[in-house]
Amino acid sequence: MIIPTDEIGIADWLVNSIYPFENHVAGSVMPPNYEAYARILHPASTDSGNVTWKDIAKWSGRVYHPAMQFEAIATPVLGRILSPRPWNGQVPNYLPRDQVKALAQLLSPFTETSNKMWYLVWEGHGDLPRSSQFTVECSHRHYYLFRGDIDDIRDREIPEHHWEPPDYWFPEDKSWCVATDIDLYWTYVGGSRKCIDAILRCQDLESVPAELTHGLTVESDIVNRLSAEEKLKWGV
Repeated sequence: MIIPTDEIGIADWLVNSIYPFENHVAGSVMPPNYEAYARILHPASTDSGNVTWKDIAKWSGRVYHPAMQFEAIATPVLGRILSPRPWNGQVPNYLPRDQVKALAQLLSPFTETSNKMWYLVWEGHGDLPRSSQFTVECSHRHYYLFRGDIDDIRDREIPEHHWEPPDYWFPEDKSWCVATDIDLYWTYVGGSRKCIDAILRCQDLESVPAELTHGLTVESDIVNRLSAEEKLKWGV
């Protein structure tokens, strides 16, 4: 059962370890000192299902690589003859619920405290009821704190009226951590090498290895560079 809590000190290790957000690197979102990291790419979609970033890069002629940015791979290379765009709309800034459930099931064996989980939810989500509880204060956002077990994220919303997954979730033993910032089109996971290798092998998740130095902005994709005009089209 998910319970709101004011035990905000439980997140001090996270707040005090991530880099300043203005650095605009993965370490501005993910805590350091994990053995390895994965970046789970949120799928684009069509009326018939999900579309992977790999399929989008194949369509556009761009290079698929661990530090790629969505706007870059979704912009066709100059002169490329294209079939119709293989996805609709924009990539969501949250992991779809079925993939959250798959991730939770995968992560459960890699902690000894799956019965005691901590969930951080950004206070700015519009569908959240306003709360008087204390918030966890990071340099760039404030979060409501909840506790429960790992089945809570598989079985129901967090909290009751908010259907997107939490922005951060980690077990009591901090053996791994999951992080999704509302401005990003992917989710980070830090953990042991075995844990991250399991994520990278998972067929239900499109993921690539991540480094804390990988950038968060379009400019950080130095392989698929966009022109000033192309950036303007994306509003970046």
